[in-house]
Amino acid sequence: MTRNELMLMQAIFIGTALPAMASITWAQPDAVEDITVTGEQQTSAEHRAPSAFSTAIDVTTRAAPLETVARVLSENVGVHVQHFGGLGAFSTISIRGSSANQVPVYLDGIPLTQSQDQAVNLSNLPLDGLQTIEAYRGTVPVGFGGGGIGGVVNLVTRPADDEPRTEMSIAYGSFDTRKAVLTHTQRWGGTSLLANISYLGSEGDFNFFDDNGTPENPTDDQTSTRINNRFDTADLLLKGSHELGNGASVELLQEVFFKDQGVPGPGNTQFDRPSLLNVRSLTYLRLRRDGMFDDTVDGDLTIYGIYNLQKFKDPEGDFGARQDTHNQTMLVGGSTDGSWDAPYGQNLSWFAELAYERFFPFNETNPPLPERGPDQARLRTTVALQDEIDLFAGLVSIIPSLRFDQLWDEFSGVNVANFPDSPTESNNRSLWTPALGVAARPTSWLTIRGNLGRFQRAPNFSELFGNSGSVLGNAALTPETGINRDIGFVVDWPGVGWIDEGRFEYAFFYNNVRDLIAFEQVNPRRFRAFNIGDTRITGHEISATASALGLLGIDLNYTYQDSQNRSVDSPEGNQLPLRPANEVFVRPRLYNDWGSVYYEYTYLGANPTDRDNFKVVPARSIHSVGITAQPLSWLSLRLRADNVADANIRDLGDFPLPGLSITGGIEAVF
Repeated sequence: MTRNELMLMQAIFIGTALPAMASITWAQPDAVEDITVTGEQQTSAEHRAPSAFSTAIDVTTRAAPLETVARVLSENVGVHVQHFGGLGAFSTISIRGSSANQVPVYLDGIPLTQSQDQAVNLSNLPLDGLQTIEAYRGTVPVGFGGGGIGGVVNLVTRPADDEPRTEMSIAYGSFDTRKAVLTHTQRWGGTSLLANISYLGSEGDFNFFDDNGTPENPTDDQTSTRINNRFDTADLLLKGSHELGNGASVELLQEVFFKDQGVPGPGNTQFDRPSLLNVRSLTYLRLRRDGMFDDTVDGDLTIYGIYNLQKFKDPEGDFGARQDTHNQTMLVGGSTDGSWDAPYGQNLSWFAELAYERFFPFNETNPPLPERGPDQARLRTTVALQDEIDLFAGLVSIIPSLRFDQLWDEFSGVNVANFPDSPTESNNRSLWTPALGVAARPTSWLTIRGNLGRFQRAPNFSELFGNSGSVLGNAALTPETGINRDIGFVVDWPGVGWIDEGRFEYAFFYNNVRDLIAFEQVNPRRFRAFNIGDTRITGHEISATASALGLLGIDLNYTYQDSQNRSVDSPEGNQLPLRPANEVFVRPRLYNDWGSVYYEYTYLGANPTDRDNFKVVPARSIHSVGITAQPLSWLSLRLRADNVADANIRDLGDFPLPGLSITGGIEAVF
C-alpha cells in the first residue's frame, strides 16, 4: 500500500468517525463482580468475545493487604508471570506460551503497549483504581486495536458508586514495605466522579542464598542482602462521567503514574548505583450512545493521548556501558466501536482506530555517538468486524471476525553510526487477522466453545531499528504469525445440594507461531533480531471455583503446556525458554460475615532460560496463608504471610525472590 493510499484510509476513518460523535457511542458492558458466575450471567469479557476462553476478576474483593496486577494475573489459568526480582521489579506476562511482546495490555481499551518495546512491565500498572482485570486467552476481540498472538489483557477502571463512598487503607510489611490508598466516589444527578490516589514503596532489602555464581563450588556460598532494590510508586486516577440524556454520556479519565527505583542486577553480581525513573500520563475522552435506531445500535467514540518518560542512569557502566538515557514516547489516537442487534439473529460489532506513536531517545553519556538518538514513528490504522450469528433459538452461535492493520513505520535520518545525512528509512506493512469462533449452549449450565484464528505481530522499533546501545536494527524482519486453535467447555451451576454455586472450565489449545523473532549475538557487544523459525505449543487448561454451605470455598487452576522449538537448528524440539510445562494454583478458604481464612499453594515447573535448555530455573513450590477480619461494617483488618516455608527462589537471570514475607493492613469505608 502506498503512502497516498494510507492517507486516503485515514481520511475515510476521520470522515466516518467524526459524524458518529453526534449519534453513535457504545456503553462498555458492566464489569462483573467475581470469576464465579451463574448460568444466567455474562461477564463483559464474554460479551466482547462469546466463544473466547476468558476470565474477568473482580479486584475490589481481594483479601490480601497488598495486591498487585502481577499477582492477580499469575493466579489465572493459562497465564504465566515472569518476575525479575521481588515486589516492584520488572515483570512480564505470557499467555499460552506466548512471549511478552505477543500480549497487548489495555486500560479501558486504551493501549498501554508501546511500539518501541511491546513487553509491558506489570509492576507499572495501577490496581487500586480498577474494578476488573479481563484476560483473553488465544483470542483478540475486535474491540481492541493492534494485534496480538497470545491474547489480550484489559484493565477496567471502577465506576462511581450510587452513594458517596470514601475508602482509606494502609498496609505495612517485611523489608519496610508500605502502602497507602485513598479513594472517593460520588454522584451529583447525572454526573459521577471517581478519585483514587495510591502509594506503594519498599526497601526490598531481603536476605537470600548467594552461591557467588559458582553453583558447583559450595565453599563460597553465603547469605547476602539485596541492595539498591528500593522503589517508590505513586498513581493518581481521576474519572468523571456525565449523562447527556437520550442514552448518551461522556466520560473523561486522567491517569498519572510515577515510579523511582534502584536497579540492583542479578543476585550474585549486585550494583548499588543504577536507577530507573518512569512517568506515565494517560488521558481519554469517550462519548457513548446506547439504544439508537429503535434500541438496536450502541456505540462509542474515543480520543486519547499517552506520554511515557523513562530515565535510566548507570554512571559506572555496571550493565556494560555508562548510560544516562532520557527516552520519551508519545501516542495519540482515536477509535470508534459499536454493535448492531441486526435482524435474523445476528449481532454485528465493529471497531476502527487511527493511532500515531513517536519515540524520542536521548543519551547524555554516549560519545562519540550523537546524544539525540534516532526518532522512530509508527502510524497504525485498524479496522475490525465481528458477526455473532445465533442459530437454533440461540443454542448455537457462530462468530466470524476479520481484522486489518496497516502500519507505516519511519526511522529518522540520524542513526547510531552518526551519519546525520543518511536517508530516512520506512516500512509499510499490512496485517490480516481472520478468526472463527463457535459457542454452543445445549443447556443453561453448559457452554461448549471452540476457536480458530490467524494472528500476527509486527516487529517493534527495537527489533526493526535497534538503539544507540547494544541492539542493531533489522528492517528486513517479517511479522510473526500465529495459528491458534482451542476447544473446550464451561459448566456453571447456581447450586446443587450442599454446593452453593460453582464453575468448571476445560480448554485444549494447539498453537503454531511462524517467523518467531529472537535476538542473536553478532559480535561481542552487539545483538540483532532475526526471524528464526517455527514453534508449536499445545496444552490443557483446567479451572474450577466453588462455594458450599455458606462458609467453604475453593479456587483451582492447572495449566499444562508442551512448547517446542520446531526450527531447523533445534531438531530435538527443545522446550521454549521461559515456558514452564506445569503451573498449579490452589486456594481453599473458610469465610463468614466476620471474615475469612485462606491458604494458597503455587507450583511452577522447571523453567529453561535458553533455547538449548542448558540453563534451567528449578521447579518451585510456594505456600502462603492469610486472614481477614471485619469487626465493624466499615472496618476490615488483613494479615498475610507469603512463602511461609522461606523457600530459596531464583527466577530468570539469577534474580532472587524474597523468602518469608509478612504484611498487615487496615481498610476503612465511609
